[in-house]
Amino acid sequence: MDVVLFPVANIKVPVERQRVGAKADAPLLTSIERDGLLNPIVIHSDGTLVAGERRLDAFRTLKRDKIPARIFEHLDARTAHRIELTENLARKQLAWQEETKAIADYHLMQMQDMPMWTQMGTGTDLGISVSTVSRALAVAEHLGDEEVATCQTFTGAFNLIAGRAERAMMAAQARGLDVAASVAIALPPVLPPNATKAERTAALLGTVNLGQSMDAVVTSTADNKIDLIEAGKLAAAALAVEQKRTAIGNMVITADFLEWADSYEGPKFDVIHCDFPYGKGYRGSNTRRTGRAHVNPAYLDDPDIYFELVDGFLSLQDNIMHSAAHCIFWFDMAYYGWTIERFEKAGWKLVQPFPLIWTKGYTGVAADPKRRPRHCYETALMFSRGDRKICQLENDHYECRLDETKVHISQKPVDMLKKFLKLVVDEHTAFLDPTCGSGGALAAALHLRANRVLGIELDPSNADVARIQLERKAPEGTGEKAALMQRGMDLGIEGAQ
Repeated sequence: MDVVLFPVANIKVPVERQRVGAKADAPLLTSIERDGLLNPIVIHSDGTLVAGERRLDAFRTLKRDKIPARIFEHLDARTAHRIELTENLARKQLAWQEETKAIADYHLMQMQDMPMWTQMGTGTDLGISVSTVSRALAVAEHLGDEEVATCQTFTGAFNLIAGRAERAMMAAQARGLDVAASVAIALPPVLPPNATKAERTAALLGTVNLGQSMDAVVTSTADNKIDLIEAGKLAAAALAVEQKRTAIGNMVITADFLEWADSYEGPKFDVIHCDFPYGKGYRGSNTRRTGRAHVNPAYLDDPDIYFELVDGFLSLQDNIMHSAAHCIFWFDMAYYGWTIERFEKAGWKLVQPFPLIWTKGYTGVAADPKRRPRHCYETALMFSRGDRKICQLENDHYECRLDETKVHISQKPVDMLKKFLKLVVDEHTAFLDPTCGSGGALAAALHLRANRVLGIELDPSNADVARIQLERKAPEGTGEKAALMQRGMDLGIEGAQ
């Protein structure tokens, strides 16, 4: 590679490059005096400095007239990329997304010509740690994901990906999946037929290359989140296999929830969204008074129906819920203590004592305008079973109007449901709504990419409305409607076309 002797006086240092610590220190001055400049600086053809500000300062301090330099425009693409990247890494002027992509691009450039190239080689070339390279490669795979790419920091993006991997592992574990066996078609391990589950999993992990390099997945215990992310990929593959196996033919079933749950023997659920009658004795124009829950064409809004549905669900929970699960439970504050007591006795944990609050954004019910304030919000408790982690951090309060056409007496806005369900629903979630009404929660779960959704609705006319509404919830002109319909077809939902 050609090195020229360039006049020191003609080299221009851009103002935006200057930084504290760019001056030559005593060891560098001694080295140059004794051995000369071992690593030439890099400049543009017009003399603008690209790399080597401390070396240039040393030559000025030593009052040298000329300095060995390489012309940036004469370098091959790979070397130019490396030099520019190492300078940017040192100056910290790249956005984290750009820096991450640049590290991954350099690693892949080297691998194209040297298949045995490792992350250690990339780290050595760029002057960064192997752990930094590993994490950059892990995040670079997800830069096309808007949620990842819009994180404020690299650490936030990395933790988001690691959190997804952990939830995938937990979801696979809750389903009792043998991860290695489930994805053996895609990544067949070379093992004897009588290999144990642990042996199959270990062999499968060993076949996965980290960042498409020759580095093994389990390189050390120094960065166990990298191991978790790679293992999470396998869990996600296993969950995808299970999703195809358990795909349902209908998102809404017309049935009494308690009777259905009592006889249910199908795949279980991670999230249940309960919007039972509040037990307040409301008599709206669309409420039918026809008796108890198990014989009603529509549930009566009386306390005994509320108590029956809560106790019935909790007594049958093992039939329908995984050991690690979440419940979003809408309720009236009059039953706050009773509801929490029942859930905790059944093994659920109250996530926080403060309810999720939906403020309706308009004047509410004035039950006694001379003695009571208007009531204009609704509340939901959040329970967990096992140690299932939340999917995304959200506020516990949301304000919005019900701008949709009201087709069900207790209908809630899909935007609000999406906001709260983001806490517990992701692409690995199996979602159940036992009194789904007009299907708003099902639509919200589909928007959030739940891998399986099911609603139970007692009233046949409400169930038909829910099926229709699921095709109408996504806003027109945003691409979400097509995505929702495609999701339905992916799940094998009847009538999704």
